[in-house]
Amino acid sequence: MPSSTSAALNHFLAAAYFPYIGIIEFLSAIICAALIAWIVVATIRTNYIGIRVERFRHVVLRTNMSREEAKKTWARVQEHFYKGDENDLKIAVIEADKLLDEALREAGVRGTNPGERLKNVKRDQVPNLDGVWQAHRLRNQIAHEPNFRLKRDLAERMIGVYEETLKGLGLL
Repeated sequence: MPSSTSAALNHFLAAAYFPYIGIIEFLSAIICAALIAWIVVATIRTNYIGIRVERFRHVVLRTNMSREEAKKTWARVQEHFYKGDENDLKIAVIEADKLLDEALREAGVRGTNPGERLKNVKRDQVPNLDGVWQAHRLRNQIAHEPNFRLKRDLAERMIGVYEETLKGLGLL
């Protein structure tokens, strides 16, 4: 008796399912295509692959920042500096600090953030370490104090410190 009941159930399910199999396959294909498209768009928008490739380059291959890349970044720093308004001066200092941090990271200075790297850098690697610390403290003031007023002469001195240091590291 159980076999006739299960056969009847199988026959009933087959009769209910098979007429609609084409529609179910079509809807499944549409849903899969939409999900794949969403994954591709999300991957592109978040630059997930680019970030992974960059991390692979830096961590596994140990590639150094090219001088050309550093010079392009430094040109953007100078562009902001020469525009002259206070916001552009702040951007110039922040960008210069980022460039120095990346250069120190590429030079193998240990640390998880710029402050730690500056603590671990040796004086023979960066002769004007005190000036670099002043410049980094200025960058922190700019980043963390919204009402901080940056004067042009101070920005000019600190940009000079960054430039001297980057030249000393052989990037400029």
